[in-house]
Amino acid sequence: MKEYAGASGLPRMPAAELESAVLEQLRGLLRSPELLAEVLPHAISLNPSLDEVKATVAMTRLDDIWDQLFPAEQARIVRLLVEKVIVSPTELEVRLRANGLEKMVLELQADRLQVKLEEVAA
Repeated sequence: MKEYAGASGLPRMPAAELESAVLEQLRGLLRSPELLAEVLPHAISLNPSLDEVKATVAMTRLDDIWDQLFPAEQARIVRLLVEKVIVSPTELEVRLRANGLEKMVLELQADRLQVKLEEVAA
């Protein structure tokens, strides 16, 4: 349900500040070994050929290369991972999509496979 500006009673927050806070939380999650340990078994069940070690390295490297990605690619990844952002007077909650991380792991693995195929073809 969309409401008019100021209807929540919260003070207005600059979009760039909110975006920065969301990205900081999201990048922190991507570095979290606990989250990867939780997500990888499900991703492997979706794609048994997925290599757990390579997928873990790919996910942690995503944070390392984030600033080098084009803004459109960054936005696509955020849309893939984030379902909703909830702002309250005391906190900022980033809700992830139920299967967003699994899709991200599978995409990273597929991209790595595509690069290898291109290297072989060259």
